Amino acid sequence: MATTKNELLCAENWLKTACALTCFRLEALVNDASFRRYFRVWMAAQSYVLMLAPPDKENLGAFIAIAKNFAQQGIHVPEILADDRENGFILLSDLGDGIYLNLLNNESADDLYLRALAVLPQIQVCKPTLENNRPLGLFDEKFIRSELHLFVDWFLVKHLKLNLTCELSVLLEKVFQLLIATALKQPRVCVHRDYHSRNLLLLQNQKVGVLDFQDALYGPITYDAVSLLRDAYIDWPEMQVNRLAFAFHHMLMPEHRFSQEEFIRWFDLLGIQRHLKVLGIFSRLYYRDDKPRYLANIGRLVRYLQRTCEKYPEFGGLKRLLQDSVFDQLHEGARE
Repeated sequence: MATTKNELLCAENWLKTACALTCFRLEALVNDASFRRYFRVWMAAQSYVLMLAPPDKENLGAFIAIAKNFAQQGIHVPEILADDRENGFILLSDLGDGIYLNLLNNESADDLYLRALAVLPQIQVCKPTLENNRPLGLFDEKFIRSELHLFVDWFLVKHLKLNLTCELSVLLEKVFQLLIATALKQPRVCVHRDYHSRNLLLLQNQKVGVLDFQDALYGPITYDAVSLLRDAYIDWPEMQVNRLAFAFHHMLMPEHRFSQEEFIRWFDLLGIQRHLKVLGIFSRLYYRDDKPRYLANIGRLVRYLQRTCEKYPEFGGLKRLLQDSVFDQLHEGARE
């Protein structure tokens, strides 16, 4: 969603009157998949970040509460310098341009991922209190099903134009039940829910900066690790991913260190759930929000799903669906 001239004028006026900034200029930053828009505010040698977040579409209260709680736990998040919740303006400290996605390569990957994984135990013990003293929401069965139905409604039906037959519905329900049971079996901790290469920064002090945390919930211990290591925007050899996943397993608190076999199954199946959801979200971004660039990542997500399904016979039906319906249509679209 583009920023209108009037919105930008209102934001500039707020920076001048409420934040006492003078002689500044705004530089548009690459925006994310949400309704939020970001601008770097340049003022002499100092810079800040302005976030515009429509209050009817974005939860500013959650962003502020979680940012403050994460910072108290020593997590490097942008400092909130000023906010106007009524109009959806937030002035943030500037953590720089060291976006993980731009820094990752064969030489840097292991070090960057280990640094990012080491932050997750800090996040897992966070207990933000939202407005009206509400705790974070739960990654429960109702929530998981709502995410999985994004895959059905937006990817299978809208994007691939599949007919949702009784047979297909039965297959999907079996898959969903397996994924839900696995997610609910895991220890429940605070999870970021979008912990990947576009939301992490390497700071000048070599610490990890964390962005886009406003959708945090209490959920499974492997969720953020699989978001990071099986990223929709960049992928790595499976052997490397497993090695890093086991490194994260050793970072967990002793009460959360289950057997390696159980841990990697949890990790893999949470990956299936997340990839299905993201396929739905990327399709929705295209059809509803006119953001086609996310479709370029669909092939990577489908390959993740197929490789994981090959490891677990109980997902044979999903593997056949991917092979027969998804891959064929994606290849057909590529030929066109």
